[in-house]
Amino acid sequence: MNKWISNVGGLLGGYALLKAPLEGSFLSGLDPLVDGVGLITVVVFAGALIYSGVRDWFQG
Repeated sequence: MNKWISNVGGLLGGYALLKAPLEGSFLSGLDPLVDGVGLITVVVFAGALIYSGVRDWFQG
């Protein structure tokens, strides 16, 4: 159960990074980097959730 919670948490964290409003702050120069990290995080944790679900489905 903990792997599901941590994977969903990582997925939501990546989504939050993608939607973080950085314009107008001192971090506005890092906006492309934060978007890239958020995109990679969403893809990795979504893939982990899909893999875990398919693996659990076939195991029983």
